[in-house]
Amino acid sequence: MNTEKTRSQPPNEPAGCLTGVARAIALVVVLPVRLVWDALVFCLRQLWRWVLAPIGRVLGWLIHHLIVIPLRFLWEWVLVPVGRALWWVIDLLVVTPLKWLWRGVLLPVLKALWWVVDLLVVTPLKWLWRYVLAPVGRAIGAVLAWAWDVAGRVSRVVGRAIGWVLWNAIGRPLAWTYRVVLTPVGHWLRTWVWRPVAAAARAVRAAAREVRAALFGGPR
Repeated sequence: MNTEKTRSQPPNEPAGCLTGVARAIALVVVLPVRLVWDALVFCLRQLWRWVLAPIGRVLGWLIHHLIVIPLRFLWEWVLVPVGRALWWVIDLLVVTPLKWLWRGVLLPVLKALWWVVDLLVVTPLKWLWRYVLAPVGRAIGAVLAWAWDVAGRVSRVVGRAIGWVLWNAIGRPLAWTYRVVLTPVGHWLRTWVWRPVAAAARAVRAAAREVRAALFGGPR
């Protein structure tokens, strides 16, 4: 049934024509480019096969036989033997004499100098430090520590004495004066002077308010 319906419907003729025209135009445009591309690829392959590759092989053969082999021969038969000979000469004329000079002359001289320095400088300094300076330093430190402790005790005694003298000379009389003289005087002044004066001042202020209210009016 679907096949019959499809056959019964008319084909889309304009769309088919446009597709064919587009394909023809694309083929006309792309075909020359593809032909040129294929020709270029073929030419490059032939150029590589018959020209560049043989030239590369010939150049490689020439470089190998004219440069690499001579350089290898020069290295193996000239530079290496010359280097070994130079090293043998340097070792014979420089390194071996320096080793002999170090072992036979410089090292014994340095050992002798160090023995002299140790005997004349280091050992006396060690003896001086061990038997003179260190005991003297410990003795001086002990004496200073004892003097510091005694000075602290004397300072505390002197401080107590000065405090006792100041208390008995100044503090005790002041305390007695405050307790026996100033305190009763203060109580008397507060009772018989300050309180009456304060009461009189309150009475004067009250009278002043009464007079102001009587003269000018207003709240009493």
